[in-house]
Amino acid sequence: MSGKFLRKTYIRRFFGMTRYSRTVSWAIVAAYAGSILASIALGSYLLSLPVTFWSVAMMAITAIFIGTRLRGINNIVHECSHATFSELREDNVRIGRVCTSILMKSFRKYRDDHLSHHANNGDYEHDAEFGSIERFGLHDPVNMRTILRHIATPLLGRHLPLYTGINLSGEDGRLFVFLKLSLLTLIAAFAIISPLTAIFFVILPLFYIYPTLNFWTDCLDHAGLVGAKDELEASRNVLAPTVVRLLFFPRNDSYHLVHHLFPQVPARHLHRAHVELCKDPVYRSLPSAARPIDARPEKARLAGVLWKGQ
Repeated sequence: MSGKFLRKTYIRRFFGMTRYSRTVSWAIVAAYAGSILASIALGSYLLSLPVTFWSVAMMAITAIFIGTRLRGINNIVHECSHATFSELREDNVRIGRVCTSILMKSFRKYRDDHLSHHANNGDYEHDAEFGSIERFGLHDPVNMRTILRHIATPLLGRHLPLYTGINLSGEDGRLFVFLKLSLLTLIAAFAIISPLTAIFFVILPLFYIYPTLNFWTDCLDHAGLVGAKDELEASRNVLAPTVVRLLFFPRNDSYHLVHHLFPQVPARHLHRAHVELCKDPVYRSLPSAARPIDARPEKARLAGVLWKGQ
């Protein structure tokens, strides 16, 4: 069975799934932004405490948590690029532009690159999103060596030139250039007033932790599958424990195979779509669709995280 056949069979069942209202959409964005600000305040307080193992551990957890909130904002941008976050198309554009401004990116470029990824998944020549990261070898078969390489890449900072950066182009309009410049000015001023807080809880999460989560998520979604001939083999669902999903998929959008097959399904309904698809014996038998990742120590296998499905 091909991805096209599966899509044709189920597309009507997934038509019309609800999106968030305007009020709820903006409230979600505000909640993410608020949680980041609150975490920065917590980080500042932790820095004022005596240095102990537990205070340092809490600082690390707080910085990582901020990175996951930025990752969540990135996922909202992803939903907006498909117009599946908010009910009104124009709200998806506005919210996408605001969120990409927080991340120092351009919504227009993100949307264009991402839609080319859907149209040409894994074709490095035409997939603008993956073409730029070909050097990282996501197409290589998954084995212990490639898994260790994917783990080490962010630890060595090799991903930073392509996964981080500041886009001050006017693609989204002058208002959003001004917003990004204003945020950068605030970060610079904050770094002067409270340098350690700015470094550990603003600069590090924004320019290292969040891009690192993005890179590892790309590995979870596609490593070993890039270049597959059929859509059913080009992406994978990550049916991981809650703690893994909270870290890499804060919007509960870990069903990447479902997303590529049915990009019109809002992230909030991906699990529901997956459950419906599992009624199909062929889909249910696909390792990339339904094989869970068990993170319990006695059963965890590193190779399972980036498992190809052989």
